Amino acid sequence: MTGAEGDRSFGRRWRVRGRTRFAEIHGARVRRESGPLLVYALPNDVEHLRIGLSVGRRIGNAVRRNLVKRRLREAFRLHRDAWAAGYDLLVVVRPHEPLAPDDYAPHLGEAIARLDKAWRKRLEKETTDPPASSPG
Repeated sequence: MTGAEGDRSFGRRWRVRGRTRFAEIHGARVRRESGPLLVYALPNDVEHLRIGLSVGRRIGNAVRRNLVKRRLREAFRLHRDAWAAGYDLLVVVRPHEPLAPDDYAPHLGEAIARLDKAWRKRLEKETTDPPASSPG
């Protein structure tokens, strides 16, 4: 059911993978905070969102970290069609009590909307700025 309307899977096509891509997203320095989440974004070359999670040891033991990751993935899986597409996201989780997937979704949605606005503004500015003249 690849690319089908109503596809609710969470396979490879929805994930940011690799240390290099995580570093690229982080290096773009376009981020927004919402609740316990710090979300970085970088436009990608596909027509959908992809997500990568960074849940450090400060969140708690492995059981708690995995619980937070599962709930974030579920929130993303259920709501990704309602959010702006075409970005790779890196979600850095700050220490907090784990929330339900439906409680993570508004935080993700708000951050993604603000990131989309920031990227549109940045790209618009790049296209309207005259090229810098070189000293001659």
